[in-house]
Amino acid sequence: MLPVTSTAAATLAKVADSVLAELALLCARIVEEIAEAVPVLAPDAQAGELLESSVRENLVAALGVLSGATRPADVGAPPAALEFARRLAQRRVPITAMLRAYRLGQASFQQEMIARIAAEPVATAEISAAATDLSQVAFTYIDKISEEVVEAYQAERDTWLRHRNAARLAKVQAALSGKPVDIADVEKTLGYALSDRHVGAVLWCGPELDESARLTTLERHAALLANALGTTPLVVAPDASTVWAWFPTSTLDLDAVSAALASSPDPVRVALGDPASGLAGFRTTHQQARQAEAVAQMTERTQPRPVTAAAQLGPLALVAADPSAVAGWVQAVLGALADDDEGHRRMRETVWAYLSSGSSLMVAAQELHLHKNTIQYRLRKAEQERGRPLSEGRIDVEVALLACRLLGPAVLRPVG
Repeated sequence: MLPVTSTAAATLAKVADSVLAELALLCARIVEEIAEAVPVLAPDAQAGELLESSVRENLVAALGVLSGATRPADVGAPPAALEFARRLAQRRVPITAMLRAYRLGQASFQQEMIARIAAEPVATAEISAAATDLSQVAFTYIDKISEEVVEAYQAERDTWLRHRNAARLAKVQAALSGKPVDIADVEKTLGYALSDRHVGAVLWCGPELDESARLTTLERHAALLANALGTTPLVVAPDASTVWAWFPTSTLDLDAVSAALASSPDPVRVALGDPASGLAGFRTTHQQARQAEAVAQMTERTQPRPVTAAAQLGPLALVAADPSAVAGWVQAVLGALADDDEGHRRMRETVWAYLSSGSSLMVAAQELHLHKNTIQYRLRKAEQERGRPLSEGRIDVEVALLACRLLGPAVLRPVG
């Protein structure tokens, strides 16, 4: 803090004492200005009382420094200011609203002080010096107090969210357990209707994201999905790197979901279940999302997928029970056709197009933009590589090819 001249200090002390004597008037005016400009800070009488107490105690503390009654080094955030910050955190009022209140309060306080300083019978130079010193004192006070109330806000927010999440997670786990639950009680705690049609989701991130930022990042991505789907989700965190979410919607627009996440630079992955109804659907869509998560985890290192939906997996959702067995099964079904190189990839795509078209050479040729004879050649070559006809165990062949398309190197046989 800059040194204050003796005359300026005396002027500031005199003015501070005069304001302190009429504190109620200034306090009421500042509270009214803040409540009008930032109504979220005082939505009811109780919040208004907390705001008034915070403003009053901050004024007393600041005036104490200006009057010389309190050493600047000894000043700290008043108890009412800390309590107000904690209450705002509990009510999930944005921290920016609180900081704006401090800026508004500082401006109003300085206007009052400067008007009174200007009315003092001292030289113009001393008035200017006192006003300059006032600005420095006010800035230093607000800077220090802001840090302390922000720290109190964040600590309370973290504690409140942990307790709130623990209570909500317990209700979610009860609903997922399959045991009878009091639906009305669960819905009250969660603020979510279990009777709706839902889409379950699992969001997670890797170790490359700083641990302290993971949950905030995941919650932000859940909000992106909610915006894309036009819903308000239920979100809980089972651990520090994962969130579970349910979106009340009867349809799942995968294109909208993918587009919502496309611009994000964060390494966040999303697995989605199918839409399902009621409490049973709440469980089913979550289970499907967990299965899709397990499949996505298989390809994380070699072929990461931002979004994996149960609807895309078909029978591959079942591999979630034992992901490690999938590669061996795929390679046993396809033989050398499962080799991880470009030539075998083209053969697999040809066989996939042929089988999925109902074994139509013409349709497969049109889809791949190839001549029908080329399709025939690749099919014969694929059978040679497999070591048996494609018609033998055809269903297994189709599922194995689907696994190759979705899981890539995780199930293919390394070459070279």
